[in-house]
Amino acid sequence: MADEDRGRELPQRVRGAARSGPSATAPSSSPVLSEELRQRMRAAVTAERSGAATKQDEAPAVSEPAAPPARAANAGPIAEDEITEWLGTTVKPPSEVELPSEVTPRSGVKLPSGSQAPVAPVAGPAPAGSARPAGRPRSRARRSVRFLAVVLVIGVLAVAGVRYFGRSPEARPPSAAAVRQAAAARAAAATWVAQQVSRDVKVSCDPAMCAALRAHGFPSRELLALGSTSEVPVRSAVVVETPTVLSLFGSSLASAWARTVLASFGSGPSLVTVRVIAPNGAAAYQAKLSTDLADRKTAGAALLNAPQISVPALAGAQLTAGAVDSRLLEALAFVAGHQPISIVQFGNPGPGASAGVPLRYVDLAERDRTRKLSSAAYVRSLRAYLSTADVTFRPDIMTTAVLADGQHVLRVEVSAPSPLGVFGPQSSP
Repeated sequence: MADEDRGRELPQRVRGAARSGPSATAPSSSPVLSEELRQRMRAAVTAERSGAATKQDEAPAVSEPAAPPARAANAGPIAEDEITEWLGTTVKPPSEVELPSEVTPRSGVKLPSGSQAPVAPVAGPAPAGSARPAGRPRSRARRSVRFLAVVLVIGVLAVAGVRYFGRSPEARPPSAAAVRQAAAARAAAATWVAQQVSRDVKVSCDPAMCAALRAHGFPSRELLALGSTSEVPVRSAVVVETPTVLSLFGSSLASAWARTVLASFGSGPSLVTVRVIAPNGAAAYQAKLSTDLADRKTAGAALLNAPQISVPALAGAQLTAGAVDSRLLEALAFVAGHQPISIVQFGNPGPGASAGVPLRYVDLAERDRTRKLSSAAYVRSLRAYLSTADVTFRPDIMTTAVLADGQHVLRVEVSAPSPLGVFGPQSSP
């Protein structure tokens, strides 16, 4: 019987299809143990938050820095008139130059022996030859002003020449190899986004990338095409930063609005990155991410102590470090109330993701450690229970994967981006 079950193909749920209810193998009602485990995990998070809130009330309030203003993509370069106006303030006109009232010997100049430094008389005309002509200081000031004016004119002309001649020549067309690399990076990014990003969030992209995403099945209603008049897409959850998008916003996306990278493809001029948008700025997003990390640490530690779950050392360290997505923690607590589970490993399907991005999949052993069910029956049972989980943490993908050592595992995965505040009030990044 076990051999027949192993040879039978496991049912696969088509991504995006309507969620179905429990299979025939799932019980009609959830055991009390599952809810008790989830309640203990949430109670631990609540207790940890209460302690943190008390410490925060006692500490002096620190105002959060305001998010930098969004810069329009079509904002032009600084005008030359502004440069000359700024430079002009550094030079005084001849009428404002302060002229010396008297001339004294230069410091360090030796006087003949027995002579004294000339002293300017208090009143009366100066003796002939005792001082330099009165017009000489004024002439020197005028020459200085003229020299500075010439320097300014030359500088302005140089800037204008660089800008003009730098734009005049036609850009050298990219090589065939560069074109192939750019196309491969865009195709890989489109495939990844269509498979990994939630179909319920807005994605911003340049027109070509949006077309590629539509071709891969991503809903058109959730795509926002960016152009030369677009501003920072703060209403989107994800932005696909291609070289075209980079030319629109420069480094402002990576520095102020979308620091977190979910995945990256290609390199150099063909680099494409998939980023999480922080609508309130990077500082506000980081503050919420820190709170969510503390909640994940508390919930992970509580899950680690559950007797129904077998966890290897590395996975246990990831749980206590808060590295696992909150939805996976909820899903594991739910299914452990129905069936004992053995965690093999956690992982993140995003290549080149930023450090600290939550791990979004877990591999579960396909063998029942209580030996009450065959491997195939055990996997069907896990699928059935996970399919009946609450929609807020129900997995998006469940499939059998083969690891490098040949072990077959049930991979349970949730979509990107990871929401913040699963264990508390829901809020946008």
